[in-house]
Amino acid sequence: MQSCAADAEIDEASRAKFDALVAARAAARASKNWAESDRIRDELTALGVVLKDGKDADGKPVTTWEIAR
Repeated sequence: MQSCAADAEIDEASRAKFDALVAARAAARASKNWAESDRIRDELTALGVVLKDGKDADGKPVTTWEIAR
């Protein structure tokens, strides 16, 4: 889980909330709980957060986020 929100105006409470939701989504995806993963993704989208799923250098799933512009 990484935040890559470029907007420095995001307060720490919001950043922590987004990071926690992204971590919960990653856990849901790891356990193949697709309904929960989708629910969390939709919640983040409603909050104006864009998720970017990919893989790290070791091939492990990683999700970054940023505020929609």
